[in-house]
Amino acid sequence: MRDHFQLFTKEKRAHYVSIRCDLNKENFVKSEDEAASFAQSIEVCEDLKELAKLKAKYLIIGIPEDIGVRANLGRAGASEAWESFLKSFLSLQQTSLNDVSRFCVLGNVTTKDLMLQAQNLVASSHKDRTQLSGLVKLLDQRVSEIASLIIASGKTPIVIGGGHNNSYPLLRASGYSVPVDSINIDAHTDLRATAGRHSGNGFSHAIQEGYLKSYYMIGIQENYLSQPMIDLMEQSDAIDYSPYDFENFEIQQEVLKAIKHVDTTNFALEIDMDVVAHFPSSAQAPVGYSFQELRNMMNGILKKASSFPKYIHICEAAPKYGYENQVGKALATLVNDLP
Repeated sequence: MRDHFQLFTKEKRAHYVSIRCDLNKENFVKSEDEAASFAQSIEVCEDLKELAKLKAKYLIIGIPEDIGVRANLGRAGASEAWESFLKSFLSLQQTSLNDVSRFCVLGNVTTKDLMLQAQNLVASSHKDRTQLSGLVKLLDQRVSEIASLIIASGKTPIVIGGGHNNSYPLLRASGYSVPVDSINIDAHTDLRATAGRHSGNGFSHAIQEGYLKSYYMIGIQENYLSQPMIDLMEQSDAIDYSPYDFENFEIQQEVLKAIKHVDTTNFALEIDMDVVAHFPSSAQAPVGYSFQELRNMMNGILKKASSFPKYIHICEAAPKYGYENQVGKALATLVNDLP
């Protein structure tokens, strides 16, 4: 585990602290006021064996990779979301109105070695794509290991960055003993054939292997549905979705449909940022929900559900296709909305 996960230490946290010096002083003596940012206040963990002792209820982890996206013939960039998130999230202010004590930035899954192996692979080559798929399988194990550890400690993983391939190891960790349900806010089903591993078949793998029971999707753009996907959904009462409908969309109706389909005493919440129109992501599109609509939808699900999700996974954001600050602030806002 130590080789496959990097803890976010106090030393790392210090790199995100920005001190506003008192301008009435010629030299730096003290800060201009008593304001404190999340970076100055957030809990960190020095030992993975001590997770249960942490005060925070949400343990935030990053997965800086885009191997699964590339294996799905998508465009790279999701590997940069974790750092963008950290910069914005840790600059939020710790106040009586916004208490950081509910969070701990635990760290990130180690991906550097896998990313280096994937660096020169070209997905259009079948041989190279096969190698990318193999690397995703190695990543699956690393993600499952840390997610299982967090869940066993009684904490909730909040997972940022990477491709939607990481839904599979997260569902495996959550549904290993008892199958879990899932609500996925996404423009795509990610129900491609279970041939190899990539960002397009995380949910189909989880269903096939018995980790995922009932699956509901919100925001599906039907022009991206393949016939095999349509056939699969028509044959299974456990899988259903709401299509993206720009004319007759009502947030609470979509939330209630999802809540009715899954068992919210045992479910996961997945959010793919390509569901937001024009948002910098792996599969950026000109149509989709607004960011505020996504935000309202997420909060609606959390309020209506019988219990909190086993985990929340926010993926596919790719800062390189927009502004880093835009992506970082959006992801930070979603996480900071958590009660």
